[in-house]
Amino acid sequence: MAKQTIPSASSPKGSKRGKVSRVYGTKPRLHFLKDKSFGKELRKLASLQLEAALHELKGNNVSPDAVHNARTYIKKVRSILQLAAPSLPRALREELLHQLGEAAARMAPLRDAEVHVQTLDHLLEKVGIPTEPLIAIRSGLADVAKQRRTNDARRIPKVIASLRSVRDSIPEWPLDDLGAKDLHRRIRRTYRRGRTALDLCSTTDDPEEFHLWRKLVKQLWYQLRITAPYWPRKGEQLITASGRIGHLAGIERDYTLLAATLAKGPKSKASKLLQETISHLLPRLRQQAMKAGERFYAEKPKSFIRDLGLRRGSCKTGRFRASVTNGASRTSRR
Repeated sequence: MAKQTIPSASSPKGSKRGKVSRVYGTKPRLHFLKDKSFGKELRKLASLQLEAALHELKGNNVSPDAVHNARTYIKKVRSILQLAAPSLPRALREELLHQLGEAAARMAPLRDAEVHVQTLDHLLEKVGIPTEPLIAIRSGLADVAKQRRTNDARRIPKVIASLRSVRDSIPEWPLDDLGAKDLHRRIRRTYRRGRTALDLCSTTDDPEEFHLWRKLVKQLWYQLRITAPYWPRKGEQLITASGRIGHLAGIERDYTLLAATLAKGPKSKASKLLQETISHLLPRLRQQAMKAGERFYAEKPKSFIRDLGLRRGSCKTGRFRASVTNGASRTSRR
């Protein structure tokens, strides 16, 4: 096997791997817009995210940017629903989450096919392995992505129908009694679950356990951004740190999925070389993410949530609002 250099886990700005994630266009803000009813604001935020997702998919658009962005907006709404859970009847919440999950799943093959090509490009850019034998593999992955866009465009109308159904239900969400204590408890719960999942990751090499932890980190990242103005001392720090973990774990997930696809494909020396290269990279990537996670999750849940000041009049906007709106959304690509 050719000599390799372990790539830095931070994709540099302008690298092939990061191009799709940075083309967002105009994104709706993801934090409380006014210091009023929390339920009203969450409904407004959910509506903005779904309208943005529908706009991306307009005309059955299956471009890489549109699919990626629409899935991102869906994840934000799912995080909003988790925050609003205390006021939502369980049956309603589960139905909404099911519709959103199904919509995202319909687009997942489209998204994954594109990311396989980007991940391979990133791998070739960062690791010193010969590229000549891998041209055929890259061409094959690119062909699959192109075929996905052609064949799976028929999935988009059903996705749009599901998103419209959820959007149209928003005015009826019974969130008027949602209070500060409810949001405190929900964020503490998300943090606690992520902390527990990280502990489990330290005892197993199961990529799905790592993936579960990554999703919990991402959910907390969205919730921190939603409540950003209410963290008077450490909001920016928490958003940056959790976004960094999500970024590292996202790279690991992309490599894991690429390796799984290669394992199912035609056998060749080039394919074997790629799989061996990835198998050497994955432990390092997981270790980097988990070390960052250990620092982030060092506090106990009650201590972590103590600085969150969800009280009337406690919302601080200004410079911090601009930072959250314009910068934090680009920290992680998945």
